[in-house]
Amino acid sequence: MARNFPVRLTVGLITLSAVMSGCFGALAIRDFSDLTRSNNAKIMTLRLGMTTNEVNERIGPSQNPSVPNPFKSELYSSGEDVFTALFFYTGTGYVSAIPDSDLTPVVFKNDSLEGWGWMHWKSVASNYNFNIRRR
Repeated sequence: MARNFPVRLTVGLITLSAVMSGCFGALAIRDFSDLTRSNNAKIMTLRLGMTTNEVNERIGPSQNPSVPNPFKSELYSSGEDVFTALFFYTGTGYVSAIPDSDLTPVVFKNDSLEGWGWMHWKSVASNYNFNIRRR
């Protein structure tokens, strides 16, 4: 029994090492700092009344295939009005996953830019009585 202990310990450590390296690989932190700076700067140049096409042209495509511009979009309707939110990555730059809090919503009403930012998006949802996903 005493002789098997080192073998069992060795096998256990090898197994643990394989499991841990797989876990840490999944949690790899990626650097999106350049995209953060670029998107933040371009969002600050937007003007109310722009169309979705104009905003997409102004912000442009992402140079990082892992994080497209826009990262995602959502569509809501209220009566005759249609609201679109385009979400652009503006987080800290260093992430293993992209939570909604690292995105900035750019909000359109009937294809006319109404504003941007979470406070604006929540205000629009409240004013027009529709529920946006919890963040």
